[in-house]
Amino acid sequence: MVGVVVIAFVAFWAYVFFIAPSAPEDKLNDASFPRAAQPVCTNALDDLRAANLLNQPATSPGQRADLVERSDARLKSMVQQLRSLTPANADDGHAVSGWLDDWDQWLSDRATWVTKLRAGQDVSFDEKARDNGEPNSKALVAFAITNEMPACVTPFGI
Repeated sequence: MVGVVVIAFVAFWAYVFFIAPSAPEDKLNDASFPRAAQPVCTNALDDLRAANLLNQPATSPGQRADLVERSDARLKSMVQQLRSLTPANADDGHAVSGWLDDWDQWLSDRATWVTKLRAGQDVSFDEKARDNGEPNSKALVAFAITNEMPACVTPFGI
């Protein structure tokens, strides 16, 4: 009987440590922020679509810079709106603030890109890499997906 209990105990902890999926990092404890953020992001995407800024070809670096600046102005407004919704709960507030700081960094990287485009350099977007070498946008997308805010991922085609 004791042997069965010991085996069950070991099996349980082996499952917990080695097999069970880990809880996603930055999963918010309270779903209030995602519920409030999703419509804000949806409105921003709708505005980008209505302004015909998504998936637009550019024939010159200057034209690309114009499209990026117009898109980013709307995204900056979105981030400001989301900041006003930051949860008061310390853990969730910290996670959301970090995510919004990542948005600020992504938009700053795009501003640097615009400067290069305006100088006539036909270069692709080069965003800051995180400590693990992955692009910042990957963390932005992961947080949005983990917290069920699909409209809050970095938009494609801008």
